[in-house]
Amino acid sequence: VFAEKYFPDERWETAESDQVGLDQEKVDKLFRMTFEDEATMGAVLIKDGYIIQEQYAEGFNENSFGTSWSTAKSFYAALVGISLDRGEIESLDEPVANYVDSYKTPEKQKITIRQILNMTSGLEFPDHEHEMMFLEADHLKYAEKVGVENMPGEVFQYNNVNSMLIGDILFQATGKKADLLFIERILKPLQIDDYKLWKDEKGNVMTYCCVDMSARDYSKLGLLFARDGKWNDEQIISKEFVDESFQVVWETPSRFTDYKRYYSLHWWVSKYDEESKIFNTSGKFGQYTFVDREN
Repeated sequence: VFAEKYFPDERWETAESDQVGLDQEKVDKLFRMTFEDEATMGAVLIKDGYIIQEQYAEGFNENSFGTSWSTAKSFYAALVGISLDRGEIESLDEPVANYVDSYKTPEKQKITIRQILNMTSGLEFPDHEHEMMFLEADHLKYAEKVGVENMPGEVFQYNNVNSMLIGDILFQATGKKADLLFIERILKPLQIDDYKLWKDEKGNVMTYCCVDMSARDYSKLGLLFARDGKWNDEQIISKEFVDESFQVVWETPSRFTDYKRYYSLHWWVSKYDEESKIFNTSGKFGQYTFVDREN
């Protein structure tokens, strides 16, 4: 029997599907479906910390980088949870204005950190969905200028501007930029040492997207959440914050699927029923880390 609490370090152990109670036929089907999309670079399946199966497109391997796009949102949001645990941020229900001066205006002063993380801040959401921000020299300046169009807490709108504000909230709370916090507080303890973290031309960390690393290392981040924020003997993110992230909060408009999907604290919920509760990160063009804690 495999050790229940195996944690990978610089190298990963592998296991056969039947050793961890998985059906190999279903595993094969999953990988077949994954690679029906010709854009797929790689996929890794982890159970109990072991690699059960992995596959890469021609020209890619376990060390190849993929860009996360919005998958990074879930990981940068975890830094807010860590700052909560450390008392650097008092509460998710604090106004963003406690940290970001540009939010001390009548229309923005009631917007909370939770609403930013749940995509319910009420900030303006034009047809271009703020993808224009990506083309700016100063993404933070762009984000801070965006006005309000709905009452905070009433409407779910998947808005990159919310996520870009995370970096500023963290900087005001800790005195450190989000990339340094991500390295010190998450990547180093997980022994992830090969990555690129994107910044804009002004040196602002792009906390709404854009981490580059290998599929295996994205899997480590998923495993951290699957294990209630614990890695070996260290509680990196509190179980309370992981629990709070992994619940059904906002039912989201269905794009791409007929399934009911939900959103909570920068994580998507792709399945929530008796059989399984599956939460996932999601990036533009198809980067995902799926986490099924109970199984």
